[in-house]
Amino acid sequence: MELTILQCFLIAVWYWFINMDLGNLGRALMNPCLNGVFFGFLFGDVVTGTIIGATINIMYISVAAVGANMPADDSLAAVVAIPVALTAGLDAQTAVLLATPFGILGTFMDNARRMVNGYWNRKAHRDAAKLNFRGISIDGFIGPWFTQFFIRVPIVFAIMLSVSKGTTAALDVMPEWILTGLSTVGGILPGFGLVLCATFIGKKYLLPFFALGFFIMKISGISTLVAAIFAFILAIVYVQLAYAKEEGESGFDMSIFKQKGGFDGKITKKDSHRTAWRVMLLHRFSNSLEAMYGTGVGYAMTPILRKLYAGKDEQLKEAIDRHMLPYITEMSLGNCIMGASLAMEEEIAAGSEEITGDDVVTLKSSLMGPFAGFGDSLVWSTYAPLVRTIFIPLAQGGSVIAGLLMEPFIRFTGCLASIWSFDLGYKTGKRSLIALLKGGMMKKIMVGAGVMGMFMLGAMGASYCNLNLALEVYSETLGGAISIQEKIDGILPGLLPFLMMMGVYGYFEKGGKYLKLIIIVLVLSLVAAFFGIV
Repeated sequence: MELTILQCFLIAVWYWFINMDLGNLGRALMNPCLNGVFFGFLFGDVVTGTIIGATINIMYISVAAVGANMPADDSLAAVVAIPVALTAGLDAQTAVLLATPFGILGTFMDNARRMVNGYWNRKAHRDAAKLNFRGISIDGFIGPWFTQFFIRVPIVFAIMLSVSKGTTAALDVMPEWILTGLSTVGGILPGFGLVLCATFIGKKYLLPFFALGFFIMKISGISTLVAAIFAFILAIVYVQLAYAKEEGESGFDMSIFKQKGGFDGKITKKDSHRTAWRVMLLHRFSNSLEAMYGTGVGYAMTPILRKLYAGKDEQLKEAIDRHMLPYITEMSLGNCIMGASLAMEEEIAAGSEEITGDDVVTLKSSLMGPFAGFGDSLVWSTYAPLVRTIFIPLAQGGSVIAGLLMEPFIRFTGCLASIWSFDLGYKTGKRSLIALLKGGMMKKIMVGAGVMGMFMLGAMGASYCNLNLALEVYSETLGGAISIQEKIDGILPGLLPFLMMMGVYGYFEKGGKYLKLIIIVLVLSLVAAFFGIV
């Protein structure tokens, strides 16, 4: 069964729609698990679709647009591979292999739209100078969204037409050893995603917890939920032992979370939360290479700035313009910077002589880097992969509910954190934000999350990274053929995939390229399959 021309076009449009970049909420739609459920429902096999989506998701378990740069496009990988796999009858491992090159291709399309979006940023500055609010809406939202249509849809439509027709025909004439080699690669690739996530956590001294999780799962066969509970307890014990409070040592000052703050000026609590939602949802829409999130942030801040600077057109122009300057940070915890910026704008609008527009720019530029590192490390390199390690095994077991809920749960909690952090920034200001970054409690949370994350990544590696040898040695004294794989498993179960993942970890640590590694593994797997090694 091949996809029709209409189906190929609608899939391309779906890809454009889910890449609208609507902050945390919109990015939930890009997830392979969710797309597995979606395409499974459309093609009449929702369980198989969920399993394929979950298997692809392992490879992209830690994908996050760190620094606004997308390291791999898991949405294109899923949108191409899942419909083709469902219609061509491919298994999950073959679908993973099919998804891989398109995950890389998607990054080029994303950079193309970011390059074009530079036009909208330049136009936004001109519209701000004229207080053309309709123009600002086009620059920050409508224009970039429809620009994406003409970049993404034609390319993906052509891909779907060619891949759908070519996959079935290729499989019919492909030798058995090639299929074996491709299947081997499909079993290995999920381990790459897990190891890449471990390198993102960035704490080599926690690597033994990866090994511990791997071998406990491989030998005991406990469930993922039990592994998660064990990892949580282990993280608490480790943090308590590693950071034992010395006599006379003062802990982190929790009072910054309890400050009441005031809404006694023009800004109400409703205004603050509405602005927080706008910034969180709209900042990525017009993401560009030259201004990053600047255009979207300026567009999102425009309504509240219009209220603050009502009747002060020149000040309003300057305020909108300075929020369109280049800006980038992690927006779940880093949205507190925008909350503090809003408090400063309120002071300026009220006639304060102590705070200037330059102070707002300085605040944003000085704190966006530290909060980007803090938020990306804690939220997207630790928390999100950790949640996925719990949900993905359930989805791979055919749980449609797990496939549906995983990414929306992660993104919704990210939204709540974003609104909370904006409120915190508005109430407490710059000094408390710096205290938050330097607080000892934050370090303990980061380390504890790292311990739990490493353990769970190892546990998933034991379950979903496979490498088996087909070699046999004939011995008359031992009664015939002896399986090399059985002997290795007798020494230590899972030894080969573990050693492979540790080798990949070392490769990534030395700056190795993901695409180069995939090509090397593909070639080696095909050669090994040809000679009957795997």
